[in-house]
Amino acid sequence: MKKLLLRTLVSLSSLTFIAGCAESASKDTSYDGKVFDISENGDKSLIVTSVKNGNYYDLVVSGTGIGIHYNSKQEVPWNPLTKKVKNVIVEEGVVGLGDYYFYALTLDRYFLPSTLENIGEYTFNPLATIYSYGPKLYDWDNLYYYSAKAPAHRGNYFYMEDGEPKIWKTMLTSASVLFLGNSFTFRQGSEDDPSVPKYFKKICDSFGLQTKVDYVVRSSYSLTKYADPNDELGAVVESKLTSKQYDYVILQEQSTTPINKYSTFNAAVKKLKKRIDETQQNCETVLYETWGSPAGIEDTSFKTVGEMEMALREAYESSAKENKCSVNYIGKVFTYVYETLKINIYSDDRRHQSELGAYLSAATHARSLFEYDMMQCYEYCGFDQSVCTTLQGAINHEIQFS
Repeated sequence: MKKLLLRTLVSLSSLTFIAGCAESASKDTSYDGKVFDISENGDKSLIVTSVKNGNYYDLVVSGTGIGIHYNSKQEVPWNPLTKKVKNVIVEEGVVGLGDYYFYALTLDRYFLPSTLENIGEYTFNPLATIYSYGPKLYDWDNLYYYSAKAPAHRGNYFYMEDGEPKIWKTMLTSASVLFLGNSFTFRQGSEDDPSVPKYFKKICDSFGLQTKVDYVVRSSYSLTKYADPNDELGAVVESKLTSKQYDYVILQEQSTTPINKYSTFNAAVKKLKKRIDETQQNCETVLYETWGSPAGIEDTSFKTVGEMEMALREAYESSAKENKCSVNYIGKVFTYVYETLKINIYSDDRRHQSELGAYLSAATHARSLFEYDMMQCYEYCGFDQSVCTTLQGAINHEIQFS
């Protein structure tokens, strides 16, 4: 009886407390529309706005600036609203959240935008669940990353169903991938049997993924041609997009076009991305970043293969950001293998991939798309195991997810 009475008193006390907060919040409108400048330079490039929401408040984080950090939850300027905050909304464009921002709040979940690149220490209450639409930054037990389809790799991932986040319990068992490219995709094979897609399928299959690989490749072809339905192969691409469903479409531009004719390259990416989005369901458009090469830097201002690759990387990243694509950093891995490990992965023309270079490209695509630990890959495609193991370690070193 005493325990029952105690529980009743606690419940009544809690109700009284909640009612008191609601009454206080409903009367207090002094924080409605109040703007807190949390930018590092005090220029309001990053702000938090408190917005009245019934008897409580929403905190809206907006801007693109760098935020300041606080040394404790008491220092946060919206601390007086701690018990009155109903929602925290972090808008697209926000790139960082500082220390202790929402540590004192008792909200049970947060949604983070795709633009977020950094989270400070003690930003959230440790009991909250965090759902991020952005790139994978941290391996926290309470942090989940968005995936429209079941991921092929283990980890914390969620999807949305009827407006609510659901945790993926299963892993991707199959994937359909379309490669569009030229000789940097098909050599050392042929246009009818391209080497990179062939090795890519073997590697993914070895991880237990049932992989369907399709391709449209021709020597010297550009994305501009593939984006044109009146072009011979552009018509083939259009036919594939309207008759089949893919999980990924990988776009590889002609060697130096992203550097020398960026606007042409970017326009083609934009056009292809638009058509892919119109015809495909839950399909990701991926840019295949190619490499610098010994022959490629001849008679140019580039002093090293790495300098050329960096220029290519920046072009691919810029287009990916504008067109909301992702990038598979094949060239980045080539640079590391060639310049740091001193392994030649070029063919005799010192421009295209060798057979081993094709394997390196394919394995990098597999890790980039599905986050495989390449040291657990035992598909060597006929190459020397020790050499492949070295390349696999290089891929893991250069392509990281946290």
